[in-house]
Amino acid sequence: MLLARTGKLTTTQLNLINLLMFQAVWWLSILYQNSVIAISSGLLLLHFALSSHRQSDLLSMVKVVACGGIIDSLLTYMQLFEFQQMPYWLGLLWCHFAISLRYSLAFTQRLPFYINAILGGVFGCISYLAGARFDAVVLPQEYLTSVMILFSVWFVIFPIFVNVSRQR
Repeated sequence: MLLARTGKLTTTQLNLINLLMFQAVWWLSILYQNSVIAISSGLLLLHFALSSHRQSDLLSMVKVVACGGIIDSLLTYMQLFEFQQMPYWLGLLWCHFAISLRYSLAFTQRLPFYINAILGGVFGCISYLAGARFDAVVLPQEYLTSVMILFSVWFVIFPIFVNVSRQR
């Protein structure tokens, strides 16, 4: 195994680890919210311990998280979202999502803009709808209104995030 010989992970190994970490953080965050902050933070630190691109990962993460935080804040202000408590878990989820764009979701960097727009609209929307289904977020607007807004927002921002993640 390459790891045993060189002490470094292959790209495939790091992508797989990233995929597993992102899924774990997503599910734990949605189900347990702020009570899993330590786990989410630890997994984020583990990524940076394993990565050989720490500086570019951090820069990309900061850009995506800042933009995502602003968007989620605006949607909360516009009363599309309501949270039972301050969603610190959501900030960490954004961190893991941003890192995933460079690893387990790196294949999106080779897709045309319009495919990323569609993928973002569909899966970004589904992610928030699933979060609402598990009571991590409340969507007080009519269901169709929430779907249309979330789809539209993610239709625009996902290709932008993919582009930001390309930069090394």
